[in-house]
Amino acid sequence: METHQPLVSVIIPLYNRRETIEECIDSVFAQTCQDFEILCIDDGLTDSGPEFCEEKYGDDARFHLVRQSNQGTWAARNHGLEQILSPLVFRK
Repeated sequence: METHQPLVSVIIPLYNRRETIEECIDSVFAQTCQDFEILCIDDGLTDSGPEFCEEKYGDDARFHLVRQSNQGTWAARNHGLEQILSPLVFRK
């Protein structure tokens, strides 16, 4: 089975921002261009953000929740860069 290469990868580091993550992710899904993937990097969260994201976005093949231990924003972004499938990257 061949993997679709999206046009754009959006990397969103996430650390204890449950109250704002929905607006952020929804804004990506609302874009005109729909050929993207979202890599939401769980940077060792201690709130309900990962569970919320899995429940709301987990059925969309463009959304990927990537987990790592808490290492900071730049480490989360770099981890996301290692996972992308597209030639273009947007870092939030």
